[in-house]
Amino acid sequence: YIPTMAPGVNTTDPLALSVHGANPQGLLETITRQKIYATRYWKETCFGLTASGILSVSSSLPYISITHGPAHKPSPFACLLLKLLQISPDVEIMKGLAAQETFKMTRCLAAFYLRLVGCAYDIYGSLEPLLGDYRSVAVRHPRAGEGQWSKTTVDEFVQGLLHGRDGYVLGVQLPRLPAREVYEGSYRMRKVEDKRRKSILRGDPRVKEVVKHRKRMERIEKGLIKPGEEKKKKRKGLFKDEGEASAPGGGKRPKVEEGSVEFWNEERKRLGLKELK
Repeated sequence: YIPTMAPGVNTTDPLALSVHGANPQGLLETITRQKIYATRYWKETCFGLTASGILSVSSSLPYISITHGPAHKPSPFACLLLKLLQISPDVEIMKGLAAQETFKMTRCLAAFYLRLVGCAYDIYGSLEPLLGDYRSVAVRHPRAGEGQWSKTTVDEFVQGLLHGRDGYVLGVQLPRLPAREVYEGSYRMRKVEDKRRKSILRGDPRVKEVVKHRKRMERIEKGLIKPGEEKKKKRKGLFKDEGEASAPGGGKRPKVEEGSVEFWNEERKRLGLKELK
């Protein structure tokens, strides 16, 4: 995307790519953008903010909202969302922010951004793993009164991004997302599912036992080992029983009774003393 106006504080980055064939900031309504530009949070916090600083700022967000109250005042969440649309960071950076599990508000912000600018493969591949996050978050709605605040969870918020009613979430119109069934079975979707499955297994403590059992079964199928055969390492010379010591002739010595003359003679011999008569 090449801006037609002179670069300024509120213009899109000249190096940013167009999203759905248009200016990325155009995904938010014009009146909403103008209100965000006039807020103090935009001028103080979002000025000069880069993709590397989004994590530290978004982790302290108090709630999820675009506009709230009767005057539809923009929220800090909306300011950071517009800032992301303005600087257009790499999609892989936003995928990493959505994949981290420490900061829930950062995950919601990254999921919202990916839903606006990402393709179907990126959306399904990055947002579906978030359906297992059941942490609660606060949501502030535009309406006034008792219904202004509500409580939801991260998975419910992501579910609304994937299958929102009438294509709107918090008053923002989402780009049309084709149904998941259209992409099921494709090579790219299988690659996304395999990557997610490996990430899930990597965090499972039982994976090592499963992998060990699978390798053992493969060796049995190749005929390298027989079923039931186990390799055991014998520790030699450390805790060997005195009665099992080998005799000079090659056989086993008879077990010596503890406290007998032969027992004490062997002990004295080991210490370099004369034997008892």
